Amino acid sequence: MAILRSASFAGIILKPPVKSLARSQCVVRATISDEHFRRPSGLVSDHHMSVMYFPDDPAAGHRWGKQRFACASAVGMLEDFDMSFFPFRDRAVVCDACNGLLLFSLGGTRLFVVNPVTRQWEALPPPPSNNTLLSKLAYNPSTSPRHFYVLNFFGFRAYAAHEVFSSETGAWATYDDDVKNSFFDAAFNCGDTHIHGGSVYLLGSDSDTVVRVDIASGEATVFKLPEPLRMDHESRVGHYGGRLHYVTRDRGERVIKVWVHEEEDQSSWRLKHAVEVDDVVAKAGGCTGGGKISFVALHPEKDAAYLWLPPKVVQYDLAKKEVTGAWELAGKADHKNPVVVNAWLVPSSLYLYGTGEV
Repeated sequence: MAILRSASFAGIILKPPVKSLARSQCVVRATISDEHFRRPSGLVSDHHMSVMYFPDDPAAGHRWGKQRFACASAVGMLEDFDMSFFPFRDRAVVCDACNGLLLFSLGGTRLFVVNPVTRQWEALPPPPSNNTLLSKLAYNPSTSPRHFYVLNFFGFRAYAAHEVFSSETGAWATYDDDVKNSFFDAAFNCGDTHIHGGSVYLLGSDSDTVVRVDIASGEATVFKLPEPLRMDHESRVGHYGGRLHYVTRDRGERVIKVWVHEEEDQSSWRLKHAVEVDDVVAKAGGCTGGGKISFVALHPEKDAAYLWLPPKVVQYDLAKKEVTGAWELAGKADHKNPVVVNAWLVPSSLYLYGTGEV
């Protein structure tokens, strides 16, 4: 069958919700052209959002309970994924998540990578250290949709070594780190992991740094942050336009600052945006769900941020200072005081390529 190279055909195929695309068996992949489906013309910003949330916010006196995962629908709702396909869902805990894939830990030594969209999961072989106290997931669907990495840090507080599992090789590699080089001179923040250009970025909670680890070589570079790190997912790093960005809340919690890293100077940052939280709330029609407002994601291909304004996630255009989208959690009957703690934006076209086939 001849390869279809029509951008309009790509537009039609990508219209259904991401869960429908991922489970559909009617698309013959031989008919899909890379140039139109991996980066289709006019659909560069066609990303699907998935989120991790808790139905009860402990800050409001409730227990965390089990994490839940939801996907944005075309009608402005965040619909729960059915995780019944994963047999360890009731015993394993989520220790990290990256770009739509989830990393579960069970018993301190067993690790599982789960794709809630394609309903697939994989058990990893035990790490050589037999220690999963600090494990991080690295997955970049834009450059390597079929492969993921797991970085496992072990040792004392300085985390003097780390292991890397590659789904491509199915094996672990161990690296010894020079603690004198200030690589692991700080405990890592428990926020999300960010991956870009073959490197994983982690936030150091004690020394207010971001650590870039090259996955292939194990080498690390430390960047000093422009402002102190906030805990509880209040500070994050991401890339937009190929540049490293740092997003954090001010101490008064009414302004969200977006800093961009100046590549020519390792320690130089420029304040790019200062978002007034009250302005976003007003433009989004108010915040009626109570709870804490927080930043959850940067869009990888346009100057936009995603914020949790209970009971919805809103997309905010940082340049135009406009709210350009909103999604509300479905099934509110069992939500006492929900809180979204993480969100991912993944190109919808990549699900046609078996994104994250684990």
